[in-house]
Formats: sequence, C-alpha cells, structure tokens
Amino acid sequence: MIRALRAEFGKLKRARMILWTALIIIGYSSIGIAMMPVVEDHVVNIPAGAVNPFEAAGLTVLNWENAVRFIAMGVSGAWGIMVLSLITAYVFGRELREGTDVASATLPVRREAFVFAKMVVIAFWAAGLAVLAVMAQVGVGAVYLDLDGFKWSYVGRALADTLYAMLPLYLTLPVIAWLSLSRKGYLCPMLFAVVMYVLASGLIGLDAAAYFPWSMPIVLVGVTWMPLTGELTAASWAIALAVFAVGMVAVLRKVNHAAETA
Repeated sequence: MIRALRAEFGKLKRARMILWTALIIIGYSSIGIAMMPVVEDHVVNIPAGAVNPFEAAGLTVLNWENAVRFIAMGVSGAWGIMVLSLITAYVFGRELREGTDVASATLPVRREAFVFAKMVVIAFWAAGLAVLAVMAQVGVGAVYLDLDGFKWSYVGRALADTLYAMLPLYLTLPVIAWLSLSRKGYLCPMLFAVVMYVLASGLIGLDAAAYFPWSMPIVLVGVTWMPLTGELTAASWAIALAVFAVGMVAVLRKVNHAAETA
C-alpha cells in the first residue's frame, strides 16, 4: 500500500491539472467574495412580505462572521461536483488515456492497492482545494471588502464547513472513477457530473435533497442564493455510504477484470 501511495503521489509532481484546479478555485472564490455587496443589496431590496431566505438564515448583515459562511457554499454550488469529478476522472482515467497503465501493472503491488491509493490522493487534493478556497476568499475579502469583526475562529469554521460539505460528494466519486475506467476518458464522467449537478440544483428546498448524495452539501451549508440549511439523517448518510460502497466494488471488479485479461 505504501508503494502504491508513493507511486500515485509521484505521478502528480508534474501534473498541470493541479494548477488548473487551483486556478478554478481561486477564480471562483475571488468572484464569489467580490459579489458580496451585490448579495447585500439584493437582501435589502427584497419586497416587504416576501420570503427572505437570507433573513431566515441570519445573513442580513454583511460582516466577517456572515461572509465566511458563503465560502462553503461554493462546494454545493458551481465547483463542488464539477471540480471533484474532474479530479477523479483525471486520477483514474489518465493512465488509460495515455496508455501508461501497463507500467503500473508490472509493479509488485496488488491493483486494489492502487485504487485505494488513488482515493487517498483525491482526498488530499480535495482538502488542499478547500484550504485554498478559504484562503482565497478571506484574502480577497480583506482587500476588496471593508468588513468588521474579523476573527480567526471564523476562518476555522469556514474550513470545517467546507470540508464537511465535501464529504458526501467524496462518497460519490467512485462512481466517477468507474465511468472513467469504463469509458477511458473524461467526457462520460464529466457529462454524468453535469447531470448530477442539474438534478441536485433542482432539489433545492425539497426534502428529497437530504437523500440525494449530490445535493447533500446544499442541505448542509446552503447555496449562495438560497442559504437555508438543514440536517442529514442517518438514512441520508446510509445512502451516501451505499453509493460509495457500490462504486468501490464496481471499480475493484473493473480493475481485477482488466488484470485478468491483460
């Protein structure tokens, strides 16, 4: 297992995908925090008597305590599903796409070890992007916005919420991995990710969102235009874990079949 981990992390030394995903997060985070004044104006201009989700979520005042709450919403919004799916498709599909998977098969390591090593790599990559998202939005906010009441505890909470929102999405990634191995490319898994993003967005505000793994981050942290949060039940996590387990079994069967036919 240690050899597999070293091999998988070694493959990332010259990987440009790390830079591209970092730029996506920095760009999205910077735009997001820069739009805070627009959100504040929107809150103020909501007609009297209309449903105000920002008021219900306690986000009527733009300060540091409230501003950092929007950081985790990026996971449930545009970049969570798409970027994590892109990373998974890259990690699992790169060797098949470039034809270098034969070299890995010659190492004295079981193929299952490489699957688990890849999932560890993805976990570290995702955690790094979470840290980057928090740093980018706090940095841009400090320069661009004149906010009161900064505390490092708010930053820590933003990072914890971002990682927590990533967890249910991480449990869906073996499905993306299986699609990458089956189709030997990025197109099919990314199209699947787009469909899941659309479905997750359509469930916003519905009870069913708590039982659809791709929309669970919305329940946990809300989204920018609907910041209301809820709770995931034991059944919610059971479903997410079941998706993870089924996906991992499918991936392991796929790699073992490839080893038998090689």
